[in-house]
Amino acid sequence: MKNKTKIIVTRALTGLIILIIVMSASSKLAFVPQLVTIFSKIGLLSYIKILGIAELLFLSTFLWKKTRKLGLLLLTGYFGGAMAVEMSHGTFFIAPATILTLIWITAYLLDERMFVSERKEVSTPPTSLI
Repeated sequence: MKNKTKIIVTRALTGLIILIIVMSASSKLAFVPQLVTIFSKIGLLSYIKILGIAELLFLSTFLWKKTRKLGLLLLTGYFGGAMAVEMSHGTFFIAPATILTLIWITAYLLDERMFVSERKEVSTPPTSLI
């Protein structure tokens, strides 16, 4: 992918992720009636504010370059948990799976090195056969 195209795609995906997660978190923090109904049915209403705040914190961690790896891990856990809750209640888990896919694609476009192991070879002294 050409550099200019990559920058445009990366910015567009980053903006989309920000929009989706901020809207989701805001809806939770504002106690939108549809979410209150859903969270009541699944028994998580008492956690709705905490989940909204967590989304914003995890997104912020992901967007800051120095903590991007940690943010990716936290967002993966969050949306993986959302998928598990959706599946355990017989609802459609495609929404959190799609968001998580977009996050991983964006993370790769932002920094390919995040997915490469940085192992350093340790030189061992030769052993003598005495």
